[in-house]
Amino acid sequence: MRYRRLTEEEFSAVEGEFVKFLASQGLDAAEWQKVKSDNPHKVEYLLDEFSTFFWDSTTSRIVYLEKVTKEDRWLFKFEESCAKVLRWQQSEVEAKPSISKGKKEFPEEARAREIFLLLEQGLVPCAESRHKELEQLFS
Repeated sequence: MRYRRLTEEEFSAVEGEFVKFLASQGLDAAEWQKVKSDNPHKVEYLLDEFSTFFWDSTTSRIVYLEKVTKEDRWLFKFEESCAKVLRWQQSEVEAKPSISKGKKEFPEEARAREIFLLLEQGLVPCAESRHKELEQLFS
């Protein structure tokens, strides 16, 4: 599996989408209850399939990610086969922040996985306007 399965809390937050997914698999509420009681392997399969669908659709819409802590700020801009990275690091010792820029190349099919791994590390999506505003710190 490319991603982890959604947690119970995450499934609850996207219950409507899960119901639509089940319907696309030919399962209404009654049939889902029957599958849950009669076929635990199919339940596991469907939970994993929906999780993959969810992460694929979520990561495909993300272009900008950020993470802000007391010590540093990370900004990512994702294109099809690379991510541009900006890091602004404030040291308690030095008054002037350290600024780093980089670029990570990856195959197009790995884009979603790269974004997923950063989300798992605590980065959050941000709007293009927010990214541009923060990018000015690096000028």
